[in-house]
Amino acid sequence: MTARLGIIGGYLGSGKSTLVNRLLAGVLPGRTAVVVNDFGSVNIDADLIASASGDTVELTNGCICCQISDDASRTMTALAARGDLNHVLCEVSGVGDPGQLAMWRDFPGFSPGPVLVCADATTVRRLLRDEYVGDTVARQLAAAEVVLVTKTDLALAVETDDAAEACSAAAPGARLILQDPADPGATAGEALAAPAPEAEDDDASAGGGTHRHGGPDHAEAHVSATLECPEPVDVDALTRGLAAQSGRLVRAKGVVQDYDGTWHEVQLAGGRVDVRPRSNDRPSPERPALVLIAAGPDASRLVSEAAAVLDRLLASNLIR
Repeated sequence: MTARLGIIGGYLGSGKSTLVNRLLAGVLPGRTAVVVNDFGSVNIDADLIASASGDTVELTNGCICCQISDDASRTMTALAARGDLNHVLCEVSGVGDPGQLAMWRDFPGFSPGPVLVCADATTVRRLLRDEYVGDTVARQLAAAEVVLVTKTDLALAVETDDAAEACSAAAPGARLILQDPADPGATAGEALAAPAPEAEDDDASAGGGTHRHGGPDHAEAHVSATLECPEPVDVDALTRGLAAQSGRLVRAKGVVQDYDGTWHEVQLAGGRVDVRPRSNDRPSPERPALVLIAAGPDASRLVSEAAAVLDRLLASNLIR
């Protein structure tokens, strides 16, 4: 059996993990393995992926394109050698370049799926114009063969149209799909079912470009901090506190437990905080924590300030 390899990219908070979960929820037939790569010391994304088969492989500390000759190489080679997989989904870090993984689709044991990039309808135009992260977002979109405009349920019609226009300009050769707010699962299946284009010899094709690390256009423009949350917390207070730090952070995500013993998945993206109870059939996280990410020339200061405020809040809420 040859597994179809799909590569999923997109900026921090664009909906990559949500898309993967929808694909795993019966959209993809057969057995699927997921390679999850996160930015930061704790792979929170692995805890947010609901892999029914347990085939979730974690790669941590940086973006997968930076590890392609080491950790990722061993992982992808092992997956290609398996004969029981129908699909492999590779979720690239929110600051990584999904085009760098396109080369793996030609590896024996894989058949090519698309390079799919998620774009948040409510933020993509602003992010493309951002002085510090715009190059990262533009590079991700330029690598796309399919662009999925996500979070259309949160956007006004004019915002969705504006996002579609921005994505078309940034990825003129890609197929553009707008998420159907009424049936996002069907949209996810449509997006991943798109055929990969024929291989090209042009160095500018997906996966053939030069991967640059200098300057503020990649992971160096982003700084993360981890808040350990081994004890139960006041989830409502944490939600309010995190919302108050949305001006400092471009992303936050984690899994925490409330005083009743219920686990909650916490996410901050696009200035919005979303907290929802974790499904009872999911295992407890191995390392309950919040990962905070800031961007720009003051990223270290911003993430440190946000971490200090939230750390004090967590400490005060532990006293009952």
